[in-house]
Amino acid sequence: MKRKKILLNIVSLIICLYTIIPIPLICHADNEEAQQLFLNGVTITEWEMGPRDNDLLSQIQLIVNIVYELIGVIFFILIIYGGILWMTAGGKDEQVKKAQNIIQRSAIGLFIVVLAYAITYFILKQIL
Repeated sequence: MKRKKILLNIVSLIICLYTIIPIPLICHADNEEAQQLFLNGVTITEWEMGPRDNDLLSQIQLIVNIVYELIGVIFFILIIYGGILWMTAGGKDEQVKKAQNIIQRSAIGLFIVVLAYAITYFILKQIL
């Protein structure tokens, strides 16, 4: 038990150091070219984040993306709910079957939503 805690602490420390140390190195680099590349990357990422046009199709695309994201979150919650039901069934066949149905229907619904998103993404990319 103690070894697991020590190992977990070491892994956490390594992850923290791996993510925190490069930031000061980039921000306080003596090389102006490195700073410029970093800032240029931030500018490009900001520019590519989303549609900046205010035309109707861009607004429709934004609304469709938000709706699909919300539906994905709902399916994720349903799958977690089904898993919790299954784990807490305690040998009750009715509750296990109910949990299995919830998980199966959520997975099928998620698959349908992903296909619908792919189709609308393809259509909107062709139009825009």
